[in-house]
Amino acid sequence: MGIQKSNLNEQIIKKLLEENYGIKMAEIESINRGTANIFKIKSDDKVYILKEFSEGRTKESVIKETNIINFLKEKGINVPVYIKSKNNSFYIDFENRIIILQECIDGYTMKNNTGDYQKTIESAKILGKMTQALESYQGLEEDGIIDRWFSIKSLEKGIINMEDLIDKLNKDNPYKVTFEKDLQDKISMSKDILNNFNFEIIKKLTIMNSHGDYSVQQLIYNDKNGTTVIDFETAKKLPIIWEVLRSYSYIDEEAKNGELNINTLVEYVKEFTKYVKLNKYDLKYAAQLYLIQIVSSPFGYKQYNDDYTKTDLLEFAFFRTNLCRYLYKNSKEISTRLQNEVNNYTKV
Repeated sequence: MGIQKSNLNEQIIKKLLEENYGIKMAEIESINRGTANIFKIKSDDKVYILKEFSEGRTKESVIKETNIINFLKEKGINVPVYIKSKNNSFYIDFENRIIILQECIDGYTMKNNTGDYQKTIESAKILGKMTQALESYQGLEEDGIIDRWFSIKSLEKGIINMEDLIDKLNKDNPYKVTFEKDLQDKISMSKDILNNFNFEIIKKLTIMNSHGDYSVQQLIYNDKNGTTVIDFETAKKLPIIWEVLRSYSYIDEEAKNGELNINTLVEYVKEFTKYVKLNKYDLKYAAQLYLIQIVSSPFGYKQYNDDYTKTDLLEFAFFRTNLCRYLYKNSKEISTRLQNEVNNYTKV
């Protein structure tokens, strides 16, 4: 369901399609997925997806995404096909909302942590090929992600937010005791990282162009025509090993409780390095880097405390806390295994 109520109805969409794209609509269906308002449009000979973004989405971000998609398409990566309007633009503007039209991708989606071994390794292959293709793409910036997610300041801010949330937990919250325990555990882990991790290491990690939110949720599968990667709005330069570990943790069915299968994780990283070289710091500090990003976030706990219907975010919060505990306990083993078994990396 879109985060903002749509300004569109069937009559308006029909008019917009005819005036801006020369497309005559035969059928329309609303799709409840993601933060945009999404409509499936059938014409006489094709099926399209129309997206109406919230007011926060800028023209610049749409242009950025379409440029990346067109670039990757030329490199042989399966990505959506955006439709140009009669004005030769990949978007139209209607009542302060950005609207885009793309060809409908024939396929199916998967939920988090439902991928078998084959689908899991396929995800690493797609990420590797996509990252390899993006190496020569010009124009992406780091966009402050290091400071926001992987810094002393981000951990300190997270600790304050979690302590504040503990004080504000509703007395009738059915998970109040669990929340307090989880948040205290995350605070303890965060403080230990602050006291013992050398944040200068971050500068030695491999920083590359990447999707920025790559996971199973951004994949549309078609067993005949291959898998398509969508949603490049968050593309930026980032520590690439973070994208690798995060994407693994979201797809493998064996990681659904936040406990990773290290054997499969090693194979996932090996598959990725068939296309992109890592360095010794990436492998050594992979688990700790991912932990730094997620350990200080109260996301899910705060949302559920504000609204008890947010059970999906509650489950996600529990998953990430279990993942934090696992990474905290097993980071040394993950580090050793990756360094010993992943061969395609730069040793200096």
